[in-house]
Amino acid sequence: MFVKRKKRVNPDERKLIDRCIESHYNMIRFHRRAIIELSRKTIKESEMCTECFDFEIINESGRSGKSEE
Repeated sequence: MFVKRKKRVNPDERKLIDRCIESHYNMIRFHRRAIIELSRKTIKESEMCTECFDFEIINESGRSGKSEE
């Protein structure tokens, strides 16, 4: 079996390789954020409704907003 010897990398090539690795990491981070954002858009907003709760939502004035007649 033949073993290929590893070629020594000069400092300029090393810097280029490091920049390429960093660039790929950045792309992965960007794609992860994009996947999360897109998957959040698919969540239906109708899943959460005020009828599902046993309490009444009160506005800042402390009133429920319903007119009591």
